[in-house]
Amino acid sequence: MKPKFHPIPSAAALLGALFLSTTSLPAESAAVVAANTQAAIDRGDHPGWWSPDLPDEVRGDVVRKGDQLAAAMKLDDEDKTTKVAGLVSEHFGRVWAWHQQVDEDLDAAWEAWDEARSNADGKEKDELKALAVMTERIDPIYASFTPQIQGLLRKLHEEVGEEATNRMLDQYTRSPGAERTYKAYLAMIPEMKEDEKKVIWDRLAQAREDSLAAWTGGRIIKIFKKYKVRNEFSIDYFGYDYRKRYKQWASGG
Repeated sequence: MKPKFHPIPSAAALLGALFLSTTSLPAESAAVVAANTQAAIDRGDHPGWWSPDLPDEVRGDVVRKGDQLAAAMKLDDEDKTTKVAGLVSEHFGRVWAWHQQVDEDLDAAWEAWDEARSNADGKEKDELKALAVMTERIDPIYASFTPQIQGLLRKLHEEVGEEATNRMLDQYTRSPGAERTYKAYLAMIPEMKEDEKKVIWDRLAQAREDSLAAWTGGRIIKIFKKYKVRNEFSIDYFGYDYRKRYKQWASGG
């Protein structure tokens, strides 16, 4: 039987009220950005990061990443391991080049998200503003790289299968780790229903994939946090009171 999903409150209404308070909003949604980028790639109009001219130091770094992550797949086929290492190295060369193009805007968007969520100096967190920043600024920037991530995953699935690909993803995102984070949610709220668990897990699995756009471990953590905040909202919506459950779990209660 197909699982039922608990709908979460529409972000559209919330974002409308916040529109005037959020500056530098892009004209296109994340879905439109991703679709337009994919269409350009399909017609051979590749973005500038597609064929990067890497500095020697960076080239060495992407080769190491490819070798290490291919090894994490634990394949019993040397030729496949070599091919996968090449695909992953090519991918991270593009990750580096993409960041050279977007980091000024991306850094500013993450700073705005952090500022909205900060409670420093007695300031109250503004999670709705943070949601607006995420939806209107952060997500569309990352969406411009989504076709590359999905293309890499398709190639890896064809070459070595989903299970081996997930071993690689788990290695790259071992901190904070999708499965470890998921198990923490289950420990906090063991009575969660199966459809609720699926909502929570699907977001963490998406964070794991989206992290393939990250060049540094710090940004992997940020990407996961973006999805973890959404999970916290959903847990509240399911009726479990996330903050109360987290405090009990953290204190060993």
